[in-house]
Amino acid sequence: MPPKPAIHPPRSLADLLADGALGAVAAEARRRRDLTHEIRSLLPAEMAPHLVTAGTSPTGELVLTMDASVWAARMRYHAEQLGGQRIKVKVQPQG
Repeated sequence: MPPKPAIHPPRSLADLLADGALGAVAAEARRRRDLTHEIRSLLPAEMAPHLVTAGTSPTGELVLTMDASVWAARMRYHAEQLGGQRIKVKVQPQG
């Protein structure tokens, strides 16, 4: 007779998000949320709501994603005030 598979007690979603690969994904999401909030606080009031997300590339470049090309162009111009040279601006249309 084959052995019975081990039955594990149910785990809460919080426990699942704290461990392993899901924990790493949750930590990265929190890091991006915090970085996006920090960058928004540095932007002019009319530009801040158009920042979709902020993150970093594997090479350490700051990657800013804007909701429209017009705001991406303005962000590229404004990038010098954020530290300038290692910033990449992308567009992710909303809708």
